[in-house]
Amino acid sequence: MAERALLIVVGLTGVGKSTTLEALRAAVPGARLLPNRRALADALVLPEAQRLEGEPQQPVGDRLERFRLSARYRRAHPGGMAHALQRFLTSDAPGTGDAPLTLFDNLRGAEEVGYAVQAFDDARFVALEAPAAVRVLRLAGRRDAFDHVDAGAAAHRAGRAPGHDALLERLRRIEGLERLADLPRLAADAAGLDPDAVETGARVVAEESLHYDPVAAWRRLEPLPERRRLRLDSGRLDPREVVERLASWL
Repeated sequence: MAERALLIVVGLTGVGKSTTLEALRAAVPGARLLPNRRALADALVLPEAQRLEGEPQQPVGDRLERFRLSARYRRAHPGGMAHALQRFLTSDAPGTGDAPLTLFDNLRGAEEVGYAVQAFDDARFVALEAPAAVRVLRLAGRRDAFDHVDAGAAAHRAGRAPGHDALLERLRRIEGLERLADLPRLAADAAGLDPDAVETGARVVAEESLHYDPVAAWRRLEPLPERRRLRLDSGRLDPREVVERLASWL
């Protein structure tokens, strides 16, 4: 591993980024974790987007609204979150110091990744991927408050009675989800989970797919030398295998 390496994680919600980074920090003594995507969005991206829109600067909890404002920031600042990361690293914020490995969680999509490849010419990238259905189930299972979606979509919901058919009908009402996952299989695999949590996870995954394409992101990384990019399927590999492969690559 090169001295003071910067490792940028690339991946959508629910691919296992946090789990991977926690294990990697334990495996690399002295590794430093930068403020993550959520923190930089709250500090830099969302306030700037609200300013550009002429809106009051205030906290944003709804995931879909965060997507909208993040898209507004990207229109003004190509590179989106990668641009915000560059701002942070070149500001008066504490530098990477002597940490053997500095970690950032995370970038998404071709635009952000392409910008980062140019802006951080010594950075290394690990792309974590997982099927949409796997990500929905992980979101539904973790019940993270950050995955909240406001009730404006309630009019599109089917009945709340438990069961495969009721959940399947709710999933079918989510625009764009059917092209991402086998909905009858997803509804069956979600048996036993809170249907509201499953629907919320599915809405997050579907909306995120409108803004970020993991395949296009990988295409921006593929031309890099192998020492600078790694692609792992966290839907097929368990967390231990992901970390082992990542640690051996580093």
